[in-house]
Amino acid sequence: MSSKEKKESLWVKLYIIMLFFCGIAIWFCVQPIKKQEISIDIFIEKRIAETLIKRGATQDDILKQYVRERKVIGAKWNEFYKVIKLKPNQSVEFFQEDFRKIARDMKVGLSKLDNIDGSTTYRFYSPDRTYSNITVVPVKSLKNGYKK
Repeated sequence: MSSKEKKESLWVKLYIIMLFFCGIAIWFCVQPIKKQEISIDIFIEKRIAETLIKRGATQDDILKQYVRERKVIGAKWNEFYKVIKLKPNQSVEFFQEDFRKIARDMKVGLSKLDNIDGSTTYRFYSPDRTYSNITVVPVKSLKNGYKK
């Protein structure tokens, strides 16, 4: 083997090794994110909406709703907020069992916070993020001047 052939052989080997390392670098940069982690917030919100409809809540019963988009390195999710007015014959625990079932099914936490104004806030969360906050307001709190 001549020195020219040795040089060409060395360049080919270096080229193949460089392509290998480039492929590894691209693989690490473009790893797919698990679908469930991306859209668990959407699944929870869909289940909450189905529960509200099943329990007789209408669009007129929703006093306020909005969405906040959250981002951290490598993850993006939405936080959903709703304030719902209860009917006169409903208590603040009216949706509680359904919300517990959703939390169990989706494997997230559920916390309940009784507010000073008589309303109750249910929060769906995982250790590092909040997915949904639903505040249910009884009629008596509305009469006492609940602020939207």
